[in-house]
Amino acid sequence: MELEEPTASIKLPPDARPFMPEPPAVRLIAIADLKLEAPRWQHEALTNFYVGLLKFERDEEDKENLAFKAEKFRLVYKPVEAMSPRDDYRPIGIETPLFNDFVQALTDREIEFEWQKGTAPGVEVAFLQDPAGYWVSVGPIREVR
Repeated sequence: MELEEPTASIKLPPDARPFMPEPPAVRLIAIADLKLEAPRWQHEALTNFYVGLLKFERDEEDKENLAFKAEKFRLVYKPVEAMSPRDDYRPIGIETPLFNDFVQALTDREIEFEWQKGTAPGVEVAFLQDPAGYWVSVGPIREVR
C-alpha cells in the first residue's frame, strides 16, 4: 500500500527542556554508590576494565576519586597508597546487555574468569577480579517482572 504525499509541512517549536543524556546500559547491583579503595597506580587499568570492557562511563565531575557511572549508581574508587584490610569479600554485582561481547573480550585478551551459576535459574555469570583485586560478578541484564 502506498502512502499519499503530505500536502503541508509541520513545523515543531524547539524543545525548551534541557537535554538529558541516556544513562549507560550497564547496571551496578547496589542500593547506593559503591565506595572502595584502589592503589593510585591502578587507575589506568581500572579505567580500561570498567570503561573499556564493561562500558561504564567515567564520572569526570568527581576530581578526588576515580568514579564510574552505571545506570543508576556509581562505582567510586578512593585513591590510596596502601589498601586497608576489608570487612567483607562480597563481589561487585554487574549486569550488562553486552554480556556476550564482554565474555568474548575477556577471551580475546586472555583474562581469566570462571563461570558461576547466577541467582536466577539457567543464568550463568562470569566471575573474575578487577585490577584492584576486587571480585566482580558480571551477568546479562535480567528484566524484573
